[in-house]
Amino acid sequence: MRKSLYIFSLVCLFTLLCMQSIVLAASDIATIKNLRISNNSDKVRIVVDADKEVDYQSFALSSPDRVVIDLSDAALAKNVKKEIDLNSKYASKVRVAQFKENVVRVVVETKVNKSGYDVFGIVGGETPYRVAMDFGNITYNTVGNIGNISSNSSSNSNSSKDNSYKVDKNFNIDKDAKSILKGKKITIDPGHGGSDSGAIGPTGLYEKDSTLRIGLNLAEMLKQSGAKVYITRKTDTDVAPQPATDVEELQARVDVGNKTHSDIFVSIHLDSFTSSSAQGTTGYYYVNGSSNSERLARYIKEGVIEQIGTYDRGTKTSNFYVVKHTEMPATLLEVAFVSNPREEAILKSDDGIKKSAQGIFNGIVKYFSEL
Repeated sequence: MRKSLYIFSLVCLFTLLCMQSIVLAASDIATIKNLRISNNSDKVRIVVDADKEVDYQSFALSSPDRVVIDLSDAALAKNVKKEIDLNSKYASKVRVAQFKENVVRVVVETKVNKSGYDVFGIVGGETPYRVAMDFGNITYNTVGNIGNISSNSSSNSNSSKDNSYKVDKNFNIDKDAKSILKGKKITIDPGHGGSDSGAIGPTGLYEKDSTLRIGLNLAEMLKQSGAKVYITRKTDTDVAPQPATDVEELQARVDVGNKTHSDIFVSIHLDSFTSSSAQGTTGYYYVNGSSNSERLARYIKEGVIEQIGTYDRGTKTSNFYVVKHTEMPATLLEVAFVSNPREEAILKSDDGIKKSAQGIFNGIVKYFSEL
């Protein structure tokens, strides 16, 4: 009898563990919720809306000519239209389907060559994650002003008067850091801002506010170390003149780094997920980027984890616009999850903001010390 109960208990435990694994696996799957099209004389844009970040790869096929985008670890929602006529000279039709159990495939019928299309990710905003596909004239307009924190440049007319953005300038910068960073040109990009709040925490903390506070503290530390610092925004504003498209806003940020010929580009963001248990810090770099970009992403991520004690979610490749279109080593850092109550509290506190900035600073120093 006891042996039977023991075996029964083991079976129940095994079944429970299997069910839990299935639930955890399902939580890793992104849902593709919508397929949107915009069309003008210059290009056609196809946007895939997802409820979380998705990895993807694109490639071209012939006979017939088409571009394929595979979205990994993704499931297609039932209400998404599977085929759309584009009525554009750049692309004639787009189809989407559940290609494999965990792969959603987007196929665009087009005759444009490799330089005639671009695929990139967009993070944040009302939709947590988007994959955008442009076909046609993909030369993006240069917009936006360069914010040079090291100069007496005029502030944006939409400047916020919120005192929470003020920076305590009492930083202890050691001589080694000053020696390493002196003369380095660094662009800091506090994510979101103005009309785009980014993700919102359970107590109402806006991503755009924390990223700006971290960015301003970081910029001040770098300035005191002798670096030439450029920042995409100093206040709660959009970077591109409004109204602007998502790509124009992102390009305005990229322009700050490219126009100033910065040595590195650091974009600061907060992560978010539907489950409040999601946690940790992630460093991203362009999937086809250099080893320097990977090192930059890894060192900055590790510096932040050391300071605020978050879980290490790894250093990952991505196609985020701001790391794909910059001309120097670049990283997009997800400092922590604003959707996690414990991590939101860190991101809301003065101490958490300063430690986050200190962690990024330490990562930057380590990066340049090895060049």
